[in-house]
Amino acid sequence: MALVIDRLTAGGLTLEAARLGGGPGPRIAVLGGVHGDELEGVLAAQRLIGALGTRTLHGTVTVLPLANPPALTAGTRAGADDENLARVFPGVADGTLSARIAHAISAGLIADCDLLIDLHSAGRRYRMPPLCGLPAKGTVGGRPLLDVARTTAFPFLWAHGSVAPGRSVSHAEALGKPWVYFECGGGGALREHDIDRYVTSVLRLLAEVGVLDAEPAPAPAAPQVVVRDGDGNTDDGIVLGASGLFVTRCAAGDAVTGGQILGTVHGPDGAVLETVRAAAGGYVMMLRHDFEVAAGDVAAIVAGTGGGAGTGGDGAA
Repeated sequence: MALVIDRLTAGGLTLEAARLGGGPGPRIAVLGGVHGDELEGVLAAQRLIGALGTRTLHGTVTVLPLANPPALTAGTRAGADDENLARVFPGVADGTLSARIAHAISAGLIADCDLLIDLHSAGRRYRMPPLCGLPAKGTVGGRPLLDVARTTAFPFLWAHGSVAPGRSVSHAEALGKPWVYFECGGGGALREHDIDRYVTSVLRLLAEVGVLDAEPAPAPAAPQVVVRDGDGNTDDGIVLGASGLFVTRCAAGDAVTGGQILGTVHGPDGAVLETVRAAAGGYVMMLRHDFEVAAGDVAAIVAGTGGGAGTGGDGAA
């Protein structure tokens, strides 16, 4: 399969996207590295380019592994301008560097795609269970997107009723385009099974939308759980009211009950300054990994299966 490099210009920065295929069929855009400390998506996107090079494609797949070079070079969530790229889409051509990057990706990839796949992970500061996020009522090729996502290798599917503005996927949503995003891991570690899960799951999605003729089913992810609370915004959730050392009592992906203690914040003398509880039952979809925390930091996100509240906590000492 011939590979073409598309160059997207963002101010003085050039983003290189690999375009494969080009005949009749769906147009798929795959992003990796929107955040500079989330390398699972970068590695998976790079491997995906190699995997697709040996396959026959019905349509076009464009893969941008390094969506945010300044942040990736720094190894931090945001780049040199200290802006979160996933909060400034669709961006502007004459704005900050992050806004220009968002504009280049929006105009060069998202505007023309029929499905956006954005590969994220929990980064250095958090932990998340392996999950595929998607719009709860989204469709692709006339099929419910949730049914398509069930063919992936993710044990969790996060079906969102809405998503926070400024993200690549919220821009796709505004354009009426289907989208999914992946999350996993975190804590500053890279795990081979997470990267493999990403590649396998993208290939499955491509097969489901007709870009690939067939693709073996991934290893069962059962029991596959569909959660529905929250919009997946890691800036929202259970906010800490105290600074200190955060000691967790649960793990990412755990099922918890309303009022259950998720962790405690301790002062220099070891005294408990704050007890963090789940406001309602659900699953821990994000958990703070760094033990040093400050008031205002997000400690956790708990999402339930019914689409109601469940992301908060009482923060009571």
